[in-house]
Amino acid sequence: MLDAFKHWFSRRAGLPGERALAEWAHAQGHHFKRSRDADGFIVEAHDATWRLEWGPSQRRYIQGQELRLRAPLRGASGLQLLVLKRSLLDLLEKQVFEQYTQGLQTRIDLATPDEMRWLVLHPKLPAAEMQALRGHFGAVGQPLPALAGWVGGALGTALVEHAAARNSDDAPLLLIVQRERLTLRMAMARPDPQPIAELLKLFEVARREAQRVAAQWSTPSQDDPASSLWPHSVDGPDAPAR
Repeated sequence: MLDAFKHWFSRRAGLPGERALAEWAHAQGHHFKRSRDADGFIVEAHDATWRLEWGPSQRRYIQGQELRLRAPLRGASGLQLLVLKRSLLDLLEKQVFEQYTQGLQTRIDLATPDEMRWLVLHPKLPAAEMQALRGHFGAVGQPLPALAGWVGGALGTALVEHAAARNSDDAPLLLIVQRERLTLRMAMARPDPQPIAELLKLFEVARREAQRVAAQWSTPSQDDPASSLWPHSVDGPDAPAR
């Protein structure tokens, strides 16, 4: 009974940052609501072009709370593209290496998300093509020319500006194109409107550039080359980092 009351009360009580985020969303004409478990928020764009979620992390490499932004992409079925902070790239490579050396093949098959599997399966974008992103971000994917095209223009500039604005902030951040969808993940302890608005600008640039690349490089839908190695892995939640 006590546990049930605590759960009911937690659903009724306001979460940190809820009022400010709701006011911001409504002022922009977006739709705001609590998540199903009442442990986070959902904001849907007024034109249905993107969906924002804030709540407990769905990835082990992000501790605490995270922000997730998702948007559909037209004709991007042949693209598998990933750009992420250099510190996060180093961490994920270390984790994948440890799983292999410790013989945890079953663990890899069942629970490893795409962003980790691709570090093994796909080539990295050469440092020379990273230009100003070098040292701040890493990128892997296929086709490699499409990856270069995605980060080589306006998105690269936006990422450099993002890194400069946050200076020493090393919060995990990644952008991934998979299954005709763009997703952004970033650690965010509190859902304050200003940093969310800044990330939305970055996300919109990434979405626009991904759509441009998709128009140039998209191919008919094909099986993920990872399927033979990780037949059960999907882009579902990793075990929540709680």
